[in-house]
Amino acid sequence: MPAMLLLFLILAVTEFSVMQLLSSLAIESRYFWLETFIDASAVAIVAALTVKLIQTRKRIFPERFRNSDALLFQVALVVFGIESLMMLLLPLINLDHSSTLTCLLDAFVFASLSTLIIRRCLLSRTSRSENNRKSWQQVKTQTKNSLLALYLFSLCLFMLFLMNVYQQQYRIYETHLIDRESQQLGLIRDELNRQVAQVTLDVQVLSRQQHLMAALNGNEFSFFELSQDYLNLALIKPNYEQIRFIDNQGNEQIRIERNQLSPYITPTSDLQNKAGRYYFDETMRLSQGDVYISPLDLNMEHGRIELPFKPIIRSASPVFDDNGNKRGITVINLNASPLLNHLQHADEAISGELMLLNDQGYWLFGEKRAAAWAFMFPQYQDRTVEKLYPGVWQGVQADHSGTLDTEYGYFLYSTIETGAGFQPDKLFPEQWPTWKLVIRIRHEQITNELAEIALLMVIFFTLVAGVTGVGTLLYSRAKVKNLQAQEEIHHLAHHDSLTGLCNRRLFIEMLELEIAHARRDKSGLAVIYLDLDRFKPINDQYGHEAGDFVLQEVSERLRGVLRESDTLSRIGGDEFAAILPAPGSHAQLQSVAERILSALEKPIIFRDQPLNVGISIGIARHFIGQPPESLMHEADQAMYRSKQAGRNCFHFASTAMI
Repeated sequence: MPAMLLLFLILAVTEFSVMQLLSSLAIESRYFWLETFIDASAVAIVAALTVKLIQTRKRIFPERFRNSDALLFQVALVVFGIESLMMLLLPLINLDHSSTLTCLLDAFVFASLSTLIIRRCLLSRTSRSENNRKSWQQVKTQTKNSLLALYLFSLCLFMLFLMNVYQQQYRIYETHLIDRESQQLGLIRDELNRQVAQVTLDVQVLSRQQHLMAALNGNEFSFFELSQDYLNLALIKPNYEQIRFIDNQGNEQIRIERNQLSPYITPTSDLQNKAGRYYFDETMRLSQGDVYISPLDLNMEHGRIELPFKPIIRSASPVFDDNGNKRGITVINLNASPLLNHLQHADEAISGELMLLNDQGYWLFGEKRAAAWAFMFPQYQDRTVEKLYPGVWQGVQADHSGTLDTEYGYFLYSTIETGAGFQPDKLFPEQWPTWKLVIRIRHEQITNELAEIALLMVIFFTLVAGVTGVGTLLYSRAKVKNLQAQEEIHHLAHHDSLTGLCNRRLFIEMLELEIAHARRDKSGLAVIYLDLDRFKPINDQYGHEAGDFVLQEVSERLRGVLRESDTLSRIGGDEFAAILPAPGSHAQLQSVAERILSALEKPIIFRDQPLNVGISIGIARHFIGQPPESLMHEADQAMYRSKQAGRNCFHFASTAMI
């Protein structure tokens, strides 16, 4: 336990230190694999050195069939894998690597997992001698389970690596897409501003025309010339839906409007009074040289929305005569349909969904065509972007431009300040409408764009899993066969080839181990020494084949008498010995000896020939501080007294009578 605590502390401190160092280096996220490799390699080396140090002090022992060098390599491999797994997992759960709390948590979890797996899978809980008692089936099962766990762990590590790579690709594509779409937003914004700026300049020119000044001074012919000037401008600028001069009473004096073929001068009888229209009132409040730009809305004639819908931007400027008196306004109605068509073409060139919103969050253009111009109709006043995407409008309004990452996707936005850059010293916020140009990129779009990469990764993972699975299976079989060969060699070195019982070498090792247990548990220990009687005549009369058969039969009968916890051994020739942990009282030991004698009373049948053998038994009970050699000697001496007493009986050593 102290050794494992030391390993835990060293791994935790090392991991925390390496994490802090990597945080200070500020390695870019795209080099996550380098950060993972450095961290995992550092802690793997420290883990191997620590285990080596503890092992040299005899505080830990490798698991069976695992030598010291293999143990160090496997410790490093396990620690490297666990650390790589955690380093690849951290970005997926969006934890801050630079946070001290994250580093502490990571160090604790890493050290706990590493120590637990090393303790349970690579180290023995007992000494080498006790470890040898494991059955071959246990070793075989453990080997297969370890290889299966390693295979699954490696697949999990590989899968997390691919997920991390995919996530990095996702972020790279996401950043590239946002940058590209942001550039498109800038281009669209500049084009819209350019078109609005043109009509702004034109309306200023109209408000200062010489023919207009002459007409205001009473020159009737100048009104005709002015009408022709307006008509010519409308011919040159097909987007100008109307060009008008309205007097200070709101009466249209000149109006050029456009039918399906060409612009024309509106007859005097069709001229209207616009005194109640908002753009007239707003422009009449301006000073000389100022310009008013109306919000983008639908054209109205005779108090009704014109059908089909005709989106209009009105640019107006007040008209002053030579004496400085305000005499009316000039107005140009810009047909915004070509402008919205430009947005339609731009929408086809970008990956996201393009929207144009007014300053109240209503659609002028975008994905919700049914909601466009909703602010013009009282029954549709709730059709705003805020209703469809709660919380987005507040974010869009907060800054001039930027990007919002929401549950509905990414919203890239930029503010269109109509007339931006045009006579900045005369801009009045209330005169110039602002629009929000927005591109919405759904998260699914990025996922779909990377679907091919994801599919390739799935195929690659499946192939690797299949190939490594077959490789692991073949390696498992080879490993089991190798372990089986080692087990056979080990068995031959420690067991009697005829009876399958422990040989003298293993018997002495087990005796030392049982003495240590008896001293620790204070449970007592006894050794029984057995020697066959009348065995040599059987060998001489019936041959060694009969002798071997007798030894095998005697071994089986002795196994039947002794407990599973007892250790039976063939010491050599016709001599046997048994270790009895926690043997109980003197009477219980005597009962064991009597059962052994009784088991050999029945003749052994060899080729229909009954063979009779007896057995002389010596029993010695271990006392505290007695070495194994002394205990064996006393049991041997007690067996010889049984021989001298007439054979086929048992005697206790003198210490066993105490």
